[in-house]
Amino acid sequence: MRMTEMIPNSPIAVQKSVRSAKGRVLTSGDAGKILPLKYEWLHREDGVRSGKIRANIEMMETSEMLMNGVGVTLYAHFVPMLAFDRFNGSMDELNRSYKKENGAAGSVVPFFEQNKIFRADNNTLVSTDGNSNYPHGTDTLDYVGSGNVDFYKTLGIHFEGSNLNTTPVEAYNAIVNHRRKARSKSLPLRNAFDHRLADAFWINNGMQNIVPDYDQSLIDGQVTLAGLTFQAPIKSLRTTGGKVASNDDTFSGSLGYSPEQLGSTIVDDGDYYLFDEIFAELQTGGNATMSLADIEQARKTAAFAKLRAKYDGIDDEHVIDLLMSGIRVPEEALKQPILLGRQRAMIGFNQRYATDGANLDKSATNGMATIDMSFRTPAMNTGGIIMLTCEIVPEQLWERKKDYFLYTTDPDTLPNYLSDVLDPEKVAVVKNDHADVNHATPDGTFGYAPLNHEWQRDAVNVGGKYYRPANDAFDEDRAKIWTAESTDPTLNEDFYLCSGLHKKVFADQVSDSFEITCLSDMQIVGNTVFGAGLQETDATSDYDTITSQVDSSRIAK
Repeated sequence: MRMTEMIPNSPIAVQKSVRSAKGRVLTSGDAGKILPLKYEWLHREDGVRSGKIRANIEMMETSEMLMNGVGVTLYAHFVPMLAFDRFNGSMDELNRSYKKENGAAGSVVPFFEQNKIFRADNNTLVSTDGNSNYPHGTDTLDYVGSGNVDFYKTLGIHFEGSNLNTTPVEAYNAIVNHRRKARSKSLPLRNAFDHRLADAFWINNGMQNIVPDYDQSLIDGQVTLAGLTFQAPIKSLRTTGGKVASNDDTFSGSLGYSPEQLGSTIVDDGDYYLFDEIFAELQTGGNATMSLADIEQARKTAAFAKLRAKYDGIDDEHVIDLLMSGIRVPEEALKQPILLGRQRAMIGFNQRYATDGANLDKSATNGMATIDMSFRTPAMNTGGIIMLTCEIVPEQLWERKKDYFLYTTDPDTLPNYLSDVLDPEKVAVVKNDHADVNHATPDGTFGYAPLNHEWQRDAVNVGGKYYRPANDAFDEDRAKIWTAESTDPTLNEDFYLCSGLHKKVFADQVSDSFEITCLSDMQIVGNTVFGAGLQETDATSDYDTITSQVDSSRIAK
């Protein structure tokens, strides 16, 4: 019997253990893709006491030393199990699934999904379990349109069997989708079981301040004028008459009254008749008031709207409303991937010249970058996956970016403090020629940017023999420039994602262009119980040998 009317709900005290999770990775890949390097599973209540990673990225040979930089970014994310859609963000649903109890829908939600592959060629989700068309046979089998070999091959994982856990690929796509939602609303999201490698994000291109759309109401604000009605009645001393019958909509002007509607000229808009050339004007004598409280309310509304915009990417509106009300939502942090670490380095180049007399002017160039990262996590109740990803992306040059001063022929087009500071919107329309002066539709709208954005200059000028041809024809002198810009650029998916990146700068344009080695060492604290070390022995039992020499008899009284 309890002496207090309290029911405990804390877990029992358990002896924690430390397990080592070390890894050595040797893999390869191309630039422009989010490369999965390694993942580590965390059991429920596991936490990383210390995690260290060192990655070396080697660029394969190019015929010339590249003139534009190549950036390498290493990411470490933790993806909680609660981040997967099947649990609907509910800890109760996750706990029931973990113990194989029926969920809210009346059936057991699988804690681990298995044998699911998304086919991009026809946008269908297929199950490989018992499907003769998509069997799990060997780690070299590529299911049509799925790209599954690319994913597991990059990770260096061999697989064979009838049942495979798809949590690693789910975690990979959860990371990609989370980053895309954080970057732009216009980016498409990937299916959770898409095994293809995702396109990487461009590194800083000097045009991050341009957006495809913006909230104009947030900038303008609105102040309510009290005392005005915009459905004011129109009164007249005259009316029309002369209806022939009760069901006749034809009005006669025979009595001399006006306005007059005859036959088919009547325009009926629901409960109203529409007339031409009838106007109403606000007259003096009425009161239209605007209080200081109204102005303050508009200012506060705009301020809170800016705060709310920071929560873009959270799918549930009620969660945003709770956060905007100052109410903590502890589980929300576990419903999305958590960034543990991010480090970026630029590839350093090494050019080697031939030593034989006939080829002294010939050279080959390769590059190298090294990244170190450390991270820790508290005990994670949900369990989940720590995934390391790497992105290799060349710097965008935007050689044809518009030089606004060159086109300035009137001083009135220069920034003017008085007019600019009084501008209520302070937004500029960015034309297509901002990114490319040779754009096919230079006056089309590229996007929107803050006022006078063009005077925050970040220009790259490539001239002389490296000057970019108008028709983008091949030029051997430009072989040392990894051109990544598209023709007639627009602010679409390609502006954010590195898709269709060519490999013409490399001596070998077929093989993977980068080799990656990675060392990882994690000390994970959790509830895992490990057995004692085993001692090799022969058929004779040491325990039995000692037991046989022990006198186990007792004195009989």
